[in-house]
Amino acid sequence: MRIVSFVMVFVTAWSLALPLDVPNDHWAAPAVEEVVKRGWLQGYPGGTFRGEVALDRYQLATTLARVLADSPLPIREAEVRFKDVKPNHWALPGIRRMVGEGLVQGFPDQTYRGSSVLTRYQLAVVLDKLAQNLEIAPPAKAMRPGDLPGGHWAEAAVLRMTALEVLPLGSDGLFRGNEPVNRYQMARALWRIGQLTSAGNSVPVGSPVAASSPVAGSPGVVQQAQARPAAAASGAEPLTRVQTVQPPEAQQSTPLAAVSAVALPSEWAEASLEASLVHLGQARPSGRAWATFKYNDRQAMGLLRLEEKPILEAFYPLNEAVSVASEGWAWLEGGQKLMRLDLKSQTARYFGPIGQREAREALPPVFAAGVEQGLLGGVALDESRNYLALINGRPLCLPDCTKAAESVVLRLVLLGLNPDGLFAEYAYLLEAPGNRVVGLAWPKPRLLLVHEHDGKTSRIFAVDLNEADDLAFTEWDSPEAGLELKPRVKPVVKKLVLEAPLERPSGLAILSPTEVATIQNGLVRLRLEKPLW
Repeated sequence: MRIVSFVMVFVTAWSLALPLDVPNDHWAAPAVEEVVKRGWLQGYPGGTFRGEVALDRYQLATTLARVLADSPLPIREAEVRFKDVKPNHWALPGIRRMVGEGLVQGFPDQTYRGSSVLTRYQLAVVLDKLAQNLEIAPPAKAMRPGDLPGGHWAEAAVLRMTALEVLPLGSDGLFRGNEPVNRYQMARALWRIGQLTSAGNSVPVGSPVAASSPVAGSPGVVQQAQARPAAAASGAEPLTRVQTVQPPEAQQSTPLAAVSAVALPSEWAEASLEASLVHLGQARPSGRAWATFKYNDRQAMGLLRLEEKPILEAFYPLNEAVSVASEGWAWLEGGQKLMRLDLKSQTARYFGPIGQREAREALPPVFAAGVEQGLLGGVALDESRNYLALINGRPLCLPDCTKAAESVVLRLVLLGLNPDGLFAEYAYLLEAPGNRVVGLAWPKPRLLLVHEHDGKTSRIFAVDLNEADDLAFTEWDSPEAGLELKPRVKPVVKKLVLEAPLERPSGLAILSPTEVATIQNGLVRLRLEKPLW
């Protein structure tokens, strides 16, 4: 019995561009491009890097946790209890990994002091431990910085990190260990660590490419993607070609309980996997994806491991009418509320339109008007888990559904989760009136993917937020502005990366650079000829 269908398609790969505020000839440009591409350091949703911003100990932990996740080292985590780190703090997973690896530790008073600015001395000690864990051998000789006191607590680490040019000295031979570390310096350090650990791309210390100030015109800088004109209007060849596509095979009804690794409530005993699946949400590592289920009048979220025969690894019954969900975040039917479900305690918090008192403020005020039932498009978290993206499936019914029927404007919203609040809002243009967005995924920094469907064909677009108009807190952020009827703003740029004939898909999960999944009478996997990143 096959639950999963496989489809092969051609895609056009989309390279990540250098952040907008990093010039091509900047000394850190190659490093920034590499670490952002790898996801070690995150850019900001507007497409900037903000390299001069100083880092703190919280950001150190989350950044190095990403580096370790990309390394061959086994996962080692420690249970930590610091007085000043709450159990649900966004940086706690990174701190656990850092402590488990022996890279950081708390202070004698059992605090972590995560908001403290990170200094170059502190970073040298941490990166020296990381280099030792990665078995990076330092050169036999090292030049002593002119400002490094003898017997300093960071002396050995500074000597090794400067010798390896992970933390290069200034032109005056000084280390300046008490100065704060900014994002440019961190990017440069991580880039050098990556060079030293890459067997096929190791660069000898002292070679020109390892210098602290790369020359202008460094290779690998990619121009920004241009908007894709509609095929009907331009007459151009489509960016993707379908090689071999077969519709999902007729599948037998598989009881949900038959694929579940956890006990299901008795009310779900008769539910079938195919019939109860509503929406596929954000994917997690190792081929896992969040799904929304509906059976009779009951709702649930669950975590599926997408193998040849799917395995339901977690299941959370809900008392709400959930349309789309991802990793504990659910957009409730009607579009006026977001729910954040704590998956351990199963307690919920609610977020609603700004100015609405029933829930914590987060959504743009225009969503107080509501979204037509069943027409929410998707919810997705970025890799840092600091931003949440959501998009409605069809144009909002403003001022009414009849007038909005010919519109192509959707609202793509980014919410800041730390702290809570609206970050930005953009106009997304559908390929044609009547199309619908059925899924959203955010697998890598600056790689936000939108699954658009026209009734016969699925198209997945990579969205570039760099130059679009931000609608948040402008005249367009109100129902009276008529954005859904007359889009007089600069929309997001989008580029087609996948196309496949599907009739009733729902959701989008990026399982790997070469594989995505959606729902259509069960699970459908799409294998890509070329990787997305």
